[in-house]
Amino acid sequence: MEEDRKVNMMDQAVNTNKLRKDIINVLTRIDDVKKLKLIFQQAEEIEEMNIVEDEQSLNVEDGIVEVREGVTIDQLLKEQNYKPINYQEFKSLTDEIEWEHSLEELLENLD
Repeated sequence: MEEDRKVNMMDQAVNTNKLRKDIINVLTRIDDVKKLKLIFQQAEEIEEMNIVEDEQSLNVEDGIVEVREGVTIDQLLKEQNYKPINYQEFKSLTDEIEWEHSLEELLENLD
């Protein structure tokens, strides 16, 4: 059983290294600074996320929390590490998106 686990970990390391190389290959083909900045921002956000690698380790009971009374919105925001974004930040992020189709084309497709 322990040996199977070691083999699985080695396979995972090989897959991780291959995936890293594939990501680097894709990145080296991108010349657009806006796209690269967006990828960088998203990579940083993903890095900060706590992603469970092994779905088998997920336990439904881990998602159950005690209902509390008298909790303020400020307490919830702090506990959830809420980071608001203002309109200017949102607008600058959306301005960086390179849309495949114009707004007019998208609206035409709704008909």
